[in-house]
Amino acid sequence: MKKVINYLVYLIAKSISVFFQILPERVARGIGVFLGNLAYLLDFKHRRIALNNLKLAFGDTYTEKERRAIARQNFVNLAKNFVVFCRIPKIRRNTLAKTVKFHGKKPVMEALERGKGIIFFLAHLGNWEVMVTLPLLLKQPLYAVGKPLRNPYLDRWISGIREYFGVEIVSSVGAAKALLRLLRENKMVGILADQRARMRDAVMIDFFGHPAPTLQTPAFFALKTGAAVIPVSHRREGDVHHITAHPAFEITRTGDLKHDIVVNTQRFHHFLEEEIRKDPTQWFWVHRRWQRREGHKRHHRVNANPRGERKDKP
Repeated sequence: MKKVINYLVYLIAKSISVFFQILPERVARGIGVFLGNLAYLLDFKHRRIALNNLKLAFGDTYTEKERRAIARQNFVNLAKNFVVFCRIPKIRRNTLAKTVKFHGKKPVMEALERGKGIIFFLAHLGNWEVMVTLPLLLKQPLYAVGKPLRNPYLDRWISGIREYFGVEIVSSVGAAKALLRLLRENKMVGILADQRARMRDAVMIDFFGHPAPTLQTPAFFALKTGAAVIPVSHRREGDVHHITAHPAFEITRTGDLKHDIVVNTQRFHHFLEEEIRKDPTQWFWVHRRWQRREGHKRHHRVNANPRGERKDKP
């Protein structure tokens, strides 16, 4: 029975994707705006999460009315992202340059010349799914770490879309050996690292002024392999997607692995925080980024700042 349900869900999802591919771009985008506004009105749970997160992150920087406007636009942007993802199969290799513009090729080429691989620090900012076009834009394969979906039909379909553009998915289950090998072979690896991490995988950093359990993977593998960590961001202007590779992060190395992981992870997220502040409507506010469940042990924590200074707390 579960197999049948999974297959039906897959058929529905694929049908929705085909529906949005058939529609003209402007009509599809308009439906996305409508769905986003509708979701904001009806999805009480995630609306509350978004508003609480915005209050936590920005305090009194914005009024309640402004926070609600940001949250509503955030829902609209997420719905538009969904529409774009549905339409991604319609993007053709020979017309890619008209739809997606890439900026910042120099730091990527410099990192590849070093021969120690690249870790792309990715976030749920803008439309992150458009990042699947990176291999074609850079003419290099990209390996992305991801958790397999519970629905195998959906998983194969979505993986197929990503692989069409040259993205190979590395399962997050037991990914360590694969990542070490890929980076030592001077490959490019993309990691979405901005959401709340499980406590056993997390280090605690400051994010918008509050402790946040955060994935340590990018910093750990950069320290272990010497790979460059390059932040990549996405912005949309009209019908054109702009993907930007920023200069590689400076990596702090003191010989104290735990400390260095926290310091560098803090640096990565300081950059992300600044990017989010440019346009708060573009980030994924609808998840509990700062929530910690009771009963977990406190992890090693260093009060680190982006310059790498260290102040241990008892």
